[in-house]
Amino acid sequence: MASLAARLAVFFHAGLSPTRAWQELALDEQLAGSSRHLAQEIARHLEQGGRHAESVRWACEAGAEPERVFSAVLSVADESGTPLYRALWALADALRDRVSVEAEIRSIVQAPRQTTLLLLALPPLSLVVAGTLGVNALGFLTGSTFGWLLLGLAVLLYTAAIVWMGRLVTQLMPDSGYLSPARDLLAVASQGGALPEVAAARVNRVLIEHGLAQSDSADIQSLTALSRRVGIPISTLSVAEATWARHQARAEAAEAAQSLSVRILLPLGLFILPAFVAVGVVPVIFTLLEGALRLDQPGLW
Repeated sequence: MASLAARLAVFFHAGLSPTRAWQELALDEQLAGSSRHLAQEIARHLEQGGRHAESVRWACEAGAEPERVFSAVLSVADESGTPLYRALWALADALRDRVSVEAEIRSIVQAPRQTTLLLLALPPLSLVVAGTLGVNALGFLTGSTFGWLLLGLAVLLYTAAIVWMGRLVTQLMPDSGYLSPARDLLAVASQGGALPEVAAARVNRVLIEHGLAQSDSADIQSLTALSRRVGIPISTLSVAEATWARHQARAEAAEAAQSLSVRILLPLGLFILPAFVAVGVVPVIFTLLEGALRLDQPGLW
């Protein structure tokens, strides 16, 4: 969607009509498959006589948050008579920030995940190696109450660690509302010359129609009041606030991602390693001890 918004901004800035712009995007093989399919649907709808904003909304209404924000930007610009390319560039920047944050988080999580997979594979491997050496560690796990307890404990520890790591990653991923579209939409709505109150009402209506976060309504009201008090155009205030909000969200997400590299080691040390010891080490040691002691004291174990 970031590439789609950026390319569309360039086309509109160059003076292409909506139909021609979407036809070019539908043929652009550098776009992701889902974005190209979306462009094809919109281009087909426009060729059949549909209006631009309506065609985009029809194609994006069942999509994820980025698609619905994209549709909302076009709807507000269509009603306000505002040039689209600036709003689309702002949206493309926000989407690029989101992609950058997600990629940074995934790269940090990759090493602990690979370590977890390695430790998950080591217990079965240790049992196989022990079996080739004549040590029946698997029989110890499945043939005694203590062995079954070790096996159950290891499963619980592995499950808890995987769930914990998954929650740590999920909490850092950008959630719904990350794009914070209200300020950008207010800038688009007011650049067409609308009064602050009219622009704010239009933005609130479009947010509701597109199923987007309503938590920014208070921010819209405060910006409108500030614009009235100090005499600064609401569009200038909205652009500045939207840019600052995106930079702040990007900085907070990057800081949290760096802390994840340390926090994600906790489930490895507290759960994964004990589970590995319980399944991959203890059965082998007990079996070897049992075999050694039975040479002198049969039946001790």
